[in-house]
Amino acid sequence: MAKAVGVVCTLLLLLLAVLFCQSLAQRAPAVPDKCCFNFQMRRIKRDNIVACYPTSPECPHQAVIFRVRSGKEICAQKSRPWVKRYQKSFQVSSFSIPS
Repeated sequence: MAKAVGVVCTLLLLLLAVLFCQSLAQRAPAVPDKCCFNFQMRRIKRDNIVACYPTSPECPHQAVIFRVRSGKEICAQKSRPWVKRYQKSFQVSSFSIPS
């Protein structure tokens, strides 16, 4: 009988530990997929760009990511005049983020 009580107590403790860990995981902040920390300072040739999309608002720096023909993705500061012009030409929206 005492052995059965010990097993039940152990299972209850294990269950409580799992529930505690799960609640901690649910409170963890969302981490964005792509953020920029280094930025292209010179203007990229417009003809080389095939797509662009903004970084997540949760990133520390607001930026635009340009995808060029080679498949490379290049970060640029959202506030730069040439970036704003290119964004308008691509009709960038937060719903056009690639998968």
